[in-house]
Amino acid sequence: MKTIFAISLAAVSLLTACQTVTPDAAPTTAVTPLVGKKLMADNGLVIIMNADGTVSGTARGEDIDGTYVATAKEVCSTYAAPEFLAGKEFCSEPQIDGNTVVFLRRDGSKSATYTIGG
Repeated sequence: MKTIFAISLAAVSLLTACQTVTPDAAPTTAVTPLVGKKLMADNGLVIIMNADGTVSGTARGEDIDGTYVATAKEVCSTYAAPEFLAGKEFCSEPQIDGNTVVFLRRDGSKSATYTIGG
């Protein structure tokens, strides 16, 4: 009986030692495919959603300063600059189609079509 217990214990120990531990991958969000890429609209607006949760780019020749929070389905962004965006929040679902994206907003409106750049 002791022998069976010892063999079982040894087998469990060996199996445990062979397990590969991998770190948890970052969760996938609605903007994961867009993070770090330039989103460029025909009107010259450029938005970049950075991995640290900030939004940068340019609008009407002014630098964009904002933040975003994303879930699996939606992204909400708020802005400190430029002045015409300051204090505004936009919550929307990105609809990616090839190398373009349109943001469908909660109020039923939609954004311009952005080309996804490198």
